[in-house]
This record gives sequence, C-alpha cells and structure tokens, in this order.
Amino acid sequence: MTYEYQNFENFHILKIYDLLLPEENKKIIAEVESLISSGAKFFIVDLSAMQYLQSMGLTFLISILTRSRTAGGDVAICGLSEKIHQILLMTRLQSMFHIETDVPQAMDALKKVMA
Repeated sequence: MTYEYQNFENFHILKIYDLLLPEENKKIIAEVESLISSGAKFFIVDLSAMQYLQSMGLTFLISILTRSRTAGGDVAICGLSEKIHQILLMTRLQSMFHIETDVPQAMDALKKVMA
C-alpha cells in the first residue's frame, strides 16, 4: 500500500508512503476527487514516511492543492524530511502550501483557514 486515508472531523488525512508509481498516484488523486465530489475540501498530506520526493511527487502535491482550492478548500503538508523541505524551497513551492511539523499542527493551520 502506498498510502493510508483517515477522516478526522472535516480533515481528510493522507499518509503517503510512496509516490514513485504514476499509476498509484492516479489512484490517490481519483480518491481525492471522489472525496471532493462528496464535499471534502481540506486535506492534510503526511509525508513523514518518505525521505525524498521526485517530480512525480511534486506533480501529485500540486494536483491535490489545485483540486482542493478549486473546491474552496486548502492543503497542508507535514512530516517533511530535510530533503523534501529543501526540494520545496528550491522549487519555490513552499509558499503554496501550509507546511507543518505534524498532523495536529496541520489541523490547527487549516482551522485558521476555515474560520
């Protein structure tokens, strides 16, 4: 399994283990689209199980962000390794996301957006 899904209050949490296979990434995006169709808007992407991120992973994050914001929601990412954090800085994507240490802090950040 490349990810786990959990719903907590109004937050849809995706704990990602791997973003290396485009087919698997598409399945996760399809689930996100289904959730959004059902009214979900706020997503937390937990990357604590990953050490690095490639271009497919960046595309994945941008896809979830775009879909969520189109639906009136937002995305927080958490659990970044130093390498992933550096990639987001180098690509200047860090300003697009709420970047937090862990899931509880990500929930707090999104609660501020929801208010």
